[in-house]
Amino acid sequence: MSDWNILKDEETLQLTELYQDKGNPDSLRENAFHALCHRFKKDVLNKCEITSKRFGHDITVAELVATATFSSYAKKGDFQINKARKKNVDDAFKNYLYKIARNEFTNYYRQQQRKINNPYDGSEEIVTELPNLKGVQLNMEQAIIIKAIESLTPAQRTVYLTYTKYEKLGFNLPKKLREQLRVHLGGIEQSTIRTYKKEALEKIKSYKEVMKLTKELSDGKV
Repeated sequence: MSDWNILKDEETLQLTELYQDKGNPDSLRENAFHALCHRFKKDVLNKCEITSKRFGHDITVAELVATATFSSYAKKGDFQINKARKKNVDDAFKNYLYKIARNEFTNYYRQQQRKINNPYDGSEEIVTELPNLKGVQLNMEQAIIIKAIESLTPAQRTVYLTYTKYEKLGFNLPKKLREQLRVHLGGIEQSTIRTYKKEALEKIKSYKEVMKLTKELSDGKV
């Protein structure tokens, strides 16, 4: 079981080096990380509370950002004293954490804006087939695109139709819908979804190019 107290009196620089050296045992790195959190959590939280108050947020936001700050350090762990402006290691490390906190406030703001402007409401569903177009008058370009879509494999068609219906500029498809899509197509990875989408777009593009060339030939432009 982890006991970070064994490192509570170690110098800050030593703790950062112990944690950031991935060659060290996990238990040692975990103890060093918790010792750092214990030493600097009050400073980081105070800084986050000041920033939160300045932007009209309550203490809950400050706590969320403070937690995210240490989580971000846990992932990156790239403090380097030789790049710090402060000579005192504790002050330098605090400034390093404050910089991470500023980035986390920006991330929080962006997340809130995405929630406010989110074009999705949770009702989105996978689209596997074209709607019934019986009786609908289509021009030549529309008819060609329909043929192109029908020529896709079922997986390509499902990905293409789902993304065409729901994809919005600046937003990813809802996480739930992406997960449903991967499961529906056999538990594939998101990278495979991207491949299917790319293949579908390329095939439809090739149909359009053939249509354009055919039109130019019929008009005597080629």
